[in-house]
Formats: sequence, structure tokens, C-alpha cells
Amino acid sequence: MPHDVMTVTCAHTGQPAVYQRTPDDCMICVLAMLTGRSYEDVVAAALAHDPAFPVQGPMSHSILRSVAHGWGFMLLSGIYMLWSSPGIVGVLSPTLPGTGHAVFWDGEKIIDPKPGGEVDRAYVDAHGLEFTQRAADLLPLHAHELAIAAARTTDELF
Repeated sequence: MPHDVMTVTCAHTGQPAVYQRTPDDCMICVLAMLTGRSYEDVVAAALAHDPAFPVQGPMSHSILRSVAHGWGFMLLSGIYMLWSSPGIVGVLSPTLPGTGHAVFWDGEKIIDPKPGGEVDRAYVDAHGLEFTQRAADLLPLHAHELAIAAARTTDELF
């Protein structure tokens, strides 16, 4: 269900959601929401990292990670998501076949940065490709894995 772009607030920062200004800037928007920075701050940091950065997107994963790292965010990506923490979700684009789209999980809800976008949790569950979260937010997942590994004996079959 699309959100009213005038009323959506990011649960983890209390700041307004950031929406796309061009067809290719979804990563700029989701990085702004994850870090609590403005769209303009993200573009400025990307340009400082790479003066050839296309200011209307798309943003590569390399630049996304470099900008985030510069602000103290170490991002990890994978096929697991801890839904208790905010993160960037890569999905198949619902409107452009064969391409990807980035949406934001604020810890409570999916925010599709495309104005009037219709990506929701059910769409993510069906078409999610990759989840990106702060390394610190993934510590419970790593602790769980260590506990499982410690509980196993070496002669157990899978």
C-alpha cells in the first residue's frame, strides 16, 4: 500500500522520509534515511568521494558504502535481515523489468522512496534480493550463529 509522502516519518530517526527526485536516485534516498542525513548531504559526500558521481543517480554500492563509512556506518549486506533494526532492502523493481530498486526498512515499516511507490513487506518477502544493515545492528545475528556453532558436536550430521 503506498504511503502518503507528506506524512511518513522514519521510526528510527523521527525525520521525514526521503523521496526520489529522479528515476535513478533510490539509493541516495535510502542512504539518507538510514543515516539520518539529508538528500543533499548524501549527494555532496558522494561527489567528495568521486567527482564524477552522477548527482541524479544511480549510486553504486561502492559509493554507498564509502559515504556511509565516512559517517561512521559500517554496512554489511547479505540474505539475512534483522527486522528489529533499520536497513536498506534491494528488490526487483516493480516497474522496470530486469532492474533493481532500493527501499528502506525503518525498524517498523517499509518506506519506498519512489513517490507513490507500492513496495511493501509482502513484496519484499517475494522479491527481496539483498539486505544491508549496520554491522553493529547485526551483532545479535552473529551471536546467535556462534551459539549454534558452540552447541553442535563435531560428529553430528546436518
